[in-house]
This record gives sequence, structure tokens and C-alpha cells, in this order.
Amino acid sequence: MQLNNVKKKIEKAADKIGIENGEAVLAACTTNPKGTMTRMVAKELGGVLAAVAADRGPSEAPAEAGLADRFPAGQHYLVLTDRRLLVYSVSTMSGKPKELKAEWSRDELAGIATEPGKLAVPMSIAFADGTAVQIEAARGTNADSLPEALTGAN
Repeated sequence: MQLNNVKKKIEKAADKIGIENGEAVLAACTTNPKGTMTRMVAKELGGVLAAVAADRGPSEAPAEAGLADRFPAGQHYLVLTDRRLLVYSVSTMSGKPKELKAEWSRDELAGIATEPGKLAVPMSIAFADGTAVQIEAARGTNADSLPEALTGAN
């Protein structure tokens, strides 16, 4: 079951957030830095000691130099169109896409992969220059639609 239809949110706000006229939104999901869900659960289940231990680990692995280093930190909407991969900030008040934080042309992408996960969906984005970024997608936001849309399998 899909909890949050991010693609519909993006399409609804397309004019306001810079989706170009005629540009088709193919897939979208919510992303977080790698390990976000694990840290949140550890804090909830383990009390004070687990919270301290969870906060000691890095909040996310630094992206490699190159195209991957443009990927912003924090929670975002990741959007694949027929022309670009886009990253938008998320409004904390409304949950709507807010500001374009990064973009790459389709030519700059080498691939997007997801893996099964219990708390979140681990995701890798590989770029044409050989760099990559590791993030996690929120479960229920249709993360598997991005790799499928990139390869044309949807």
C-alpha cells in the first residue's frame, strides 16, 4: 500500500516548483539520509542510552566528489522526469515540495537501484562520472518506481 503519493504532489505543484512545460513526471518518492529510520527507531525503543548511541554515528555518509557531491543532505522529494532527476526540499508545515535543491540531466545518470529494507528502502544513485550517493527512501512512497522509470520498465 502506498502511504504517500509523492508523484501526485509534485504534479499538482509543477508550475510553482519549476517543472518545465511539457516535462513529464515519471516517478517520485521521499528520501532521507542513509540510516535515518534506524536512528529514529533506536531512539524510540531504546530510551536515553540508545538515543545517545544512535546520535554518535554519522548522520549520513559523505557523497563522493563529482556529480554525487551535489546531492543535498536532509529529507527531500526525489523526482524523475523524462528530462531530469530533481531534488526538492519538503515543507515541514504542509508536506508540499518547496525548493529545488539539486538537478541532473538524464545524461548525467548511470542508474538508480533500490533494495528491500525493513524500515526504509535503501537506494543508490549512480552518476555517469562514476560517483554515487547512498540514501534511503521512505517506505510507502513508491521508491521502486524510480529505477523502473529510469530504465523504461514502467
